[in-house]
Amino acid sequence: MNEMERPDPTCADCIAFMVEDRGDSGLVMGLCRFRPELPRIAEDYPYCDNFQVRRERSEHVRIPRLPKKRGGGGGRTATHAPEVTIQRATLESPVRGDTTGEICMDRNGLKEVLRELLEEETLYGYLEMSSRWQGGTLIFKPADSDNQLKEVPIDSFFHKIVMLRDRLRVLEAKINGNKGLGDGDKVELQSYISKIYGTLTTFNALFSDKKDHFSSR
Repeated sequence: MNEMERPDPTCADCIAFMVEDRGDSGLVMGLCRFRPELPRIAEDYPYCDNFQVRRERSEHVRIPRLPKKRGGGGGRTATHAPEVTIQRATLESPVRGDTTGEICMDRNGLKEVLRELLEEETLYGYLEMSSRWQGGTLIFKPADSDNQLKEVPIDSFFHKIVMLRDRLRVLEAKINGNKGLGDGDKVELQSYISKIYGTLTTFNALFSDKKDHFSSR
């Protein structure tokens, strides 16, 4: 099958698509790391002008000729998908609602509530990678030239670093809230976490916003 005969790509063919679970329709659902303003999207959602094909899908879909980004670092408007604006809650602007009565939800609903809670408490977030690294490749080059290079998409590596940071924050919160630990034990465990944060400052160059940087303080 030549290039012109291949189908147009969808979000599932893009490196930014983060799989979460399978929806009621049977389609895989997930989030877009390039466009955090979007809600959960299905795997067949049309591609936008931030599209970057996954390596394993490059031979199965037509690679679109996307418009070049203009100066200023903007240009995140979808050309094929409808524009959706979601105002996410923060500690400064939290969600307000009626807390009386019974609440019924399924497993996915509970996960969504927990995700929003963790985001408000800054334990979890949708972080943006520095634009100069987007679409790049991390190369591991062995000293022995007979061995093959190992290539890892920087986007995937960045996602793992963010996951590591988020889980460290959850661990930190659990230590602080653990009533079975004495103050001395908490201080000791916190010191180890601070040292881990200090080690991870090497990866601060990957983050777009300095407020997301690792800090040993």
